[in-house]
Amino acid sequence: MKVLVRGLKAGLDAAALREALARYAKIRSVELVEAGDPKHPWAWVDIDASALTVWKLVARLDRRYIAGCHLRWHVPAYRAR
Repeated sequence: MKVLVRGLKAGLDAAALREALARYAKIRSVELVEAGDPKHPWAWVDIDASALTVWKLVARLDRRYIAGCHLRWHVPAYRAR
């Protein structure tokens, strides 16, 4: 399930973010998005877990300091069934 992660610092690469998040969940992929404002990138993080597990993880990790950033997590309202 893909979630949106904001609050990343400029210069953080996808591999470093993936490594930092791997201690909390199995991460399928990390796609950094620097379009718009490269000083404030964000990422799509694909977590290999059920929807309920992802919701619990997001609630636990929102506003935590991970990979040198205070991350904000968002679960998109629309999900394919």
